[in-house]
Amino acid sequence: MAMMKPTLPGWKVECVGDDIAWMRFDSEGRLRAINPENGFFGVAPGTSMNTNPNAMETISRNTVFTNVGATSDGGVYWEGIDQPLSPGVSVTSWTGKPWKP
Repeated sequence: MAMMKPTLPGWKVECVGDDIAWMRFDSEGRLRAINPENGFFGVAPGTSMNTNPNAMETISRNTVFTNVGATSDGGVYWEGIDQPLSPGVSVTSWTGKPWKP
């Protein structure tokens, strides 16, 4: 649901996280839920505009990346991102070592 885009005019989807929901029924029998986390967890390898454009749009801003390569021009890189590196741009792996795609 976190990656859904509604097709009905005037409708929107909102989500604060994709992992945990704590649910219980209250004394009146209503289902109540909270999400103790705020954010998303995803696996980068293989994710691209071709395989998951909604995920790529979601991570285009306000994202903390872990275990991906950092590019010398300030970007990120991983296997399967399907975006060629610009000439002269190098990649440092998440281990801090130079990496070549």
